[in-house]
Amino acid sequence: MQTTRTSWLWKLELLGFFISALAILAFRLQWLSWRPALLLMAGSLATVVLIGFLSLFILFAKLRAGKHRGASRHCLLALLFSLPVLLSILVMGTNAAKCPPIHDITTDTIHPPELSFGAQHRGPDENTVQYAGTTVAEQQQQAYADITPLKSTMPPAKAYTQALAIAGSLGWRIEQEDPSRGIFQATDRSRIFGFVDDIVIRITPEDAGSRIDLRSASRVGVSDLGVNAKRIRAFIAQFNQP
Repeated sequence: MQTTRTSWLWKLELLGFFISALAILAFRLQWLSWRPALLLMAGSLATVVLIGFLSLFILFAKLRAGKHRGASRHCLLALLFSLPVLLSILVMGTNAAKCPPIHDITTDTIHPPELSFGAQHRGPDENTVQYAGTTVAEQQQQAYADITPLKSTMPPAKAYTQALAIAGSLGWRIEQEDPSRGIFQATDRSRIFGFVDDIVIRITPEDAGSRIDLRSASRVGVSDLGVNAKRIRAFIAQFNQP
């Protein structure tokens, strides 16, 4: 009877995983907007973690009593189910603590490239494409001082072709191209939820070569957990490869 009484722990955790997956699916199918879907997933996973702590408490009590080994196995199973979620939350929290609460990163904070495609496709409950100015620029400089304009000896037309190819190799979806202005727009999605980030690359002549500026901005959320800076760094690193 004791085994049955503790089996609900891991079964409730499985229900939490199912609800989380359902929240993600509902957002991807546009049945839910991003806020309620994210809250539903976060609440479900938080419940899984709480059940894990409860299972640990019950497990210690059972082992100390030396009884109900079946019940202890159920507690251990529930604890194991909760560990990956707890570790993911800790990693995410650590990353969030290291990153400033911004979601719009650009190599040109004075005259950032315009997110024209994003402006056409962002909803009223999503972030504006308007650059926030000096406050965000200062936070970016403190956290990502290496995010600066990319200089190349390539002529603009060649640099544009190269940039376009690299964007494709990074898995970005090219949304708009304007070779005459040296600008193209792209989007990238997060792996799990499928949140969309808007990207624009601008190539301009400079001296005998080119200057490449990038801007990557998240449509939702306050902090991007460093994703946009990482995206720009990946592009720059690949462009600079011999």
